[in-house]
Amino acid sequence: MEFTVKKDVMVRELNLVQGVVERRHTIPILSNLLLDASEDRLSITATDMDVSLCCKCVASVRRPGALTVSAKKLFDAVRLLPDADIHMKMTDGESLSVTCQKAHFRMVGLPKDNFPSIPELPWLNVSKPDQSSTATNVSGAESKKDSPSLKVDLPSGVLRQMISRTIFAITQEESRYTLSGALLLLRPDSMTMVTTDGHRLAFVSKNANLAGATMEIRALIPKKTLIELLKLTDFLTFKKESSGESGEKKENESEIAFGKDENHLYFAMKDHILVARVLAGQFPNYELVIPQGNPFHLILRKEEMEHAIRRADVMADDISHEILWRVDNDRLEISASSSDLGEAHEIVTPALPDDGSAYKGTPLAFGFNAQYLLEYLAAVGDEAVAFWFKDGEKQVLFEPQTKKDFLYKYVVMPRRM
Repeated sequence: MEFTVKKDVMVRELNLVQGVVERRHTIPILSNLLLDASEDRLSITATDMDVSLCCKCVASVRRPGALTVSAKKLFDAVRLLPDADIHMKMTDGESLSVTCQKAHFRMVGLPKDNFPSIPELPWLNVSKPDQSSTATNVSGAESKKDSPSLKVDLPSGVLRQMISRTIFAITQEESRYTLSGALLLLRPDSMTMVTTDGHRLAFVSKNANLAGATMEIRALIPKKTLIELLKLTDFLTFKKESSGESGEKKENESEIAFGKDENHLYFAMKDHILVARVLAGQFPNYELVIPQGNPFHLILRKEEMEHAIRRADVMADDISHEILWRVDNDRLEISASSSDLGEAHEIVTPALPDDGSAYKGTPLAFGFNAQYLLEYLAAVGDEAVAFWFKDGEKQVLFEPQTKKDFLYKYVVMPRRM
């Protein structure tokens, strides 16, 4: 194997795969990258057995071949090289020689034979449609369910915004396996993503014409996969803007091909393929969690609320981050107290709705985790938020005051005071 590649291209692709590489070193080869050079392309693959990412870039290949080398050491070395072409060559069958101007590295590698194989995109090698399992499509007729040839075009910009608006609500508890990812729900005319940790729920949906979606498709996407998708969609946006295409293409243009089979999820772009294991289990019925009949609401200014919550959180418990909201007709008091630290109080004057849903009655108290609210306010992307409630015990609903392209709902269960 011998090839030459531009430094900025190599750094960019190596940076993309770093998050996938296995960090625990339980299987030594999983801390390596697979470099595979052929024709005029260099393929860089990383995997931890659950998530795999393959990146391809242009290279001048003199001799085809493949070798695995340490992902971290190769990235550290390449990014410190001069801004010039990098020459890489396999020597002795198990080492990689890296040369750039006067700098030279020799890295010990491992044969490619022990590197795990990555599943191929299912829609590329299907000869006959699978008729073994069926589902009902939007017209009421039977259609293939999770057929290997299933491929749906997802708008990369929409996917990126959906992940950003929901990923923070995924549970941190490893034991709650089915809540450790996001539910992606695809219909022919819409995309929906839902996450929950059992104490809060984030829901976002958008109307979109999805090419290839002839029936409802549900997939549980692991959190690590969502993080890597964010990186890839950010990269696509940056690449589009740097090439001057941002004014020519709409953000919601279909750019990511999505598919699934019994065990894997597939996300394919022009030069990047992300493959992840499917999360097994049943995601909770989120529709039962979203309150439909909360009769009262206040309009909260995002920036004012964010500052007030942060100030109250200073005096809240470091573990629970518990703060108290007290709604008294046309005013909102935000407070926190600790026997060891002291207390904080602040009065916020919300805007009152003109539709008759303003609250009038005895004061209501709500206990919240301040971090839950701050994470939502950081993601909402609107200057004002509607706070819908019924009493101090039932779940409350936050949503942007201005109805935009996305239907975005955030449900929080108040803490028992």
